Amino acid sequence: MRMAGGGAVAITCLVLGGGGALPSATTQAWLKAFNAGDMKALKALGDENTDFDRDAREETGGLDLLDVESGEGNVIKALLRERISPETWHVTLIRDAKRPAKFSDVSAIADPMPSEKAAIAALDAFGSRMKQKDKFSGVLLVRKDGRDLLAKAYGHADAGEKVPNTLDTEFFFASQGKMFTAVAIFQLIEKGRISLTDTVGKFLTHYPNREIAKKVTVRMLLSHTGGTGEMGILLPENSANRARVHSIADIIALNGKRGPFFKPGTKWDYSNYGYILLGAMVEKASGMDFYDYVQRNIFARAHMTHTGYPLHDDMAGIAVPLTPKNRKLVSAMDQWPWRGTPAGGGVSTAGDMARFIGALNAGKLISKTSLKLATHAAGGFGFRQGNGFGLGFIESGINGLKYWGHGGGAPGDSVVLDYYPQTHVTFVCMANREPPACDRLAINFLFRWPRQK
Repeated sequence: MRMAGGGAVAITCLVLGGGGALPSATTQAWLKAFNAGDMKALKALGDENTDFDRDAREETGGLDLLDVESGEGNVIKALLRERISPETWHVTLIRDAKRPAKFSDVSAIADPMPSEKAAIAALDAFGSRMKQKDKFSGVLLVRKDGRDLLAKAYGHADAGEKVPNTLDTEFFFASQGKMFTAVAIFQLIEKGRISLTDTVGKFLTHYPNREIAKKVTVRMLLSHTGGTGEMGILLPENSANRARVHSIADIIALNGKRGPFFKPGTKWDYSNYGYILLGAMVEKASGMDFYDYVQRNIFARAHMTHTGYPLHDDMAGIAVPLTPKNRKLVSAMDQWPWRGTPAGGGVSTAGDMARFIGALNAGKLISKTSLKLATHAAGGFGFRQGNGFGLGFIESGINGLKYWGHGGGAPGDSVVLDYYPQTHVTFVCMANREPPACDRLAINFLFRWPRQK
């Protein structure tokens, strides 16, 4: 699934266990538990990936065994078919050598569709099923070479007022905003006003904690390796902080005295606060307010006319984020700060997000060299992280099909933006429902899209 804060697809592999050829009884025990949605039984079999199991069962209606394709040593490969469609999945099951009656690993991957048209139909059908169960409300957009293969709105922007979502509905983009901050940094690098090796203290000369000021670099902040942690205004228990924070400077004042949580540059840990520092550095290096800078140098250049950072009290017409509480869906607006920040939290439309990808690829925002560095997963730290993070973007893929972009999530808010360079396809999902709503649709798309021949 995707990480809630960052949104990249990290494919969860379900692996059962088997040493030698798996006994059919063991295979059937897992399949029976999977189809029954019995997460307790799956865990007893050694399967800890119950979030993926639950989602996959809902997506497929259950799986039926068609064929055991191979079984050698500890590994068995099986072909299964969805119960709600004729589509198939390949499952690889590996027995735990130390616990023969349990599984150590299970990878489940849906087979690609025979055509782009079929893959789009499968995505639309899954989105519609999720909408019927009130687990998805939003917009799906798939664009290839400037042509929309799917552009469809589902559900309501305001369920209470029965206002339907449209292609022009604005949604909160959560952590996707980190891409905008990263692009701003690369623009300033190209102008010679900042560099990846510059420290926080070079620009924030009065930063309270000297260790962060002297040791944390722009590269570390972009790649989440500076140890700068969270910013203390996004969680439900942070309501008192949210009430008194009304600027980027206020967020720095709230967090600036603490030191790094680990030696900067030695670990990876997703950091919203690191992007607050980047936003402040954009202001110092450009001489402009962060919001004005991004509006003028990114949104205007990319013709993103429905994208911005409105104040909390000016949210008319924006899709209301709905989160479950006491078995009901309620507005999560009380958990949003005064305004979006350099770490995310502004609003946009699916069309604007696709235009952002188009502007990046056309070289209208940063150079092709900068874009390659930003979107390369190894670019963030000097060695491969394994989590797909580059410098403000995420790179991932499966079976040779790669993509880059960013996701995001917050209470009542789920978004994904992925670009597939091999096929020139942009995938956009924006939802006013809980994560992992868009992550599930993005995985469906990733699995089902035809592979290059």
